[in-house]
Amino acid sequence: MAEPEIGEVLKDITADVQTIIRGEVELAKAELIPQVKSAGIGAGLFGAAGYLAVQAATLLFICGGLALSALYQGVVPLIWAFVLGFLTLAVVLLVVAGILVLIGKGKFSFSGAPKTVDEANRSVAAVTGAVDQGNANVKAIVAGAPRPVPGEANPAVRP
Repeated sequence: MAEPEIGEVLKDITADVQTIIRGEVELAKAELIPQVKSAGIGAGLFGAAGYLAVQAATLLFICGGLALSALYQGVVPLIWAFVLGFLTLAVVLLVVAGILVLIGKGKFSFSGAPKTVDEANRSVAAVTGAVDQGNANVKAIVAGAPRPVPGEANPAVRP
């Protein structure tokens, strides 16, 4: 049986590492895409909250402020009636905007990528084990032990 040359072994190792890295990247994508979509929905809700707050403030401050100031006219002088009418509407709009912000904030929760991290740790452990095994084989060969046959246990090297 012909032994593979170092160039071929390095080529195989490089191909294996590239395959592992591609797999890790695909796993990370599969885990993170749903979270990114959820964050996009949350950002859209924040944007909608801001837009609605501005539009509602414009229209309601004008219409509602004047209507409420008419109610306050019987209690306070005219200028204070306008102030209280517009202030009441400002508080109501801020409460609505706060509720929308809380809903949007709930959409911004990230759990990370535990499967990707676990798989990466296992890959690093496998590569480290293979490197250690290779180093042990080289030391055994240098010490005069027979060259190990691929796929068989090496009695000269203890794990």
